[in-house]
Amino acid sequence: MIPSAVADLIRQMAEDRTSGAVELTRKGAEALLLLADQTTAQDTSQLLSELLSTGRELIKAQSSMAPLFNLVSAVVSGLETAKDVGEARRTLEATARRFSADLGVRRDKVALEALSLFSDGLTLLTHSRSSTVLGALLLAKERGRSFKVLCTESRPLYEGRELARELAEQDIETTLITDSAAAHFMSKIDLVIVGADSVSAGGLVNKIGTYGLALAAAAQGVPFYALSGTEKFLPADYPHMEIELKNSQELWEDHPPTVTVLNYYFDVTPLEYVSGLVTENGLLGHADVERMVGQLETHELLR
Repeated sequence: MIPSAVADLIRQMAEDRTSGAVELTRKGAEALLLLADQTTAQDTSQLLSELLSTGRELIKAQSSMAPLFNLVSAVVSGLETAKDVGEARRTLEATARRFSADLGVRRDKVALEALSLFSDGLTLLTHSRSSTVLGALLLAKERGRSFKVLCTESRPLYEGRELARELAEQDIETTLITDSAAAHFMSKIDLVIVGADSVSAGGLVNKIGTYGLALAAAAQGVPFYALSGTEKFLPADYPHMEIELKNSQELWEDHPPTVTVLNYYFDVTPLEYVSGLVTENGLLGHADVERMVGQLETHELLR
């Protein structure tokens, strides 16, 4: 039921090991636009069936990345009131385009809201490569804030190296450290900021090692903030969450068969270890986040 070109794009997304949630959700919107263009559905019911099949595959491709789920949920909800297949296709296209465009708007608003975290002379630590965090750092630099950044390597694929290069190119004083050195340097850190792949009552899902950073920050009394648009919020009954086990050879190529190698990309940080969540709607405490996500529900067709 899924056109081959759409299936190919979803397969590419599933194999993408370095892009963040915002970038992958934009690709997800492209996949839905391609579906709208290539569908042969003759009525609304058939198009909805194709959309559900495609949407479930999109969610499964990166199940820990909440914006993909919320993109699919928004499009499915939009089709419910379509009077005919033509209107359904137009609604699908408009909703996917609007959701994709809103990602950039939200990211810019988060960067503005995060400015209050930056004071001249601070040293901050970040982990992995979040496009939302990058946008906030670049805006702070543009607005005249003076600060230093420590980037973790973010193994096994070293996304932190890319972030360090991008910051250095903008004349931001940047240091790269190993992931395991983060706790050692925490006493020299004024602020930790990270991105998010999803936020729910169960915690903050982000690159593996984020939980450890939060614990080290708490031990040293260092503020720990996550930057996240509300498109990354998930309802408590979200049924698709899976912290995926990745290719063991990324950690140890040709490891002995008697050695078990576990390569997880993400972990879950309990919200009580997050000083605050900076969203497009301002700074939220974990109680605020729990209240907001508690009001969300999974669409019945996506359960």
